Amino acid sequence: MGAEGYLLASTLNLSIAQRLVRRICPSCISDFKPQDELIEDLSRMSGRKIIKQKFYKGKGCDKCKDLGYRGRVGIYEMMPISENIIKLVLQKASTAEIRKQAVSDGMVSMLLDGLDKIGAGLTTIDEVLAAVRE
Repeated sequence: MGAEGYLLASTLNLSIAQRLVRRICPSCISDFKPQDELIEDLSRMSGRKIIKQKFYKGKGCDKCKDLGYRGRVGIYEMMPISENIIKLVLQKASTAEIRKQAVSDGMVSMLLDGLDKIGAGLTTIDEVLAAVRE
């Protein structure tokens, strides 16, 4: 963006990233059991042990034109700007360093928000993975 670090550090309160993913059709939602390799990949990527996570998909019906999806839902990543983040910005730290600090400060990544929405039956694992890998 070209903005100086001291300007960002003094004015920024929160940084948000969002992606829209397709919502599972509520008329034809069904349980889904992904392959074990996918579960292991998700555990590795998220840093969260995925054991009791529920997964869903849409079977397809007349209401969704046999797509299994109807509508969209957002997945978000919100990074509150803490004192630690401000210090890193002023030191011109790398994106990786800032992200690491944000996660340790409690930032919920887009993948974790997506996993929560998968468990709530709002979207599918394929949709979340496609959105976070862009």
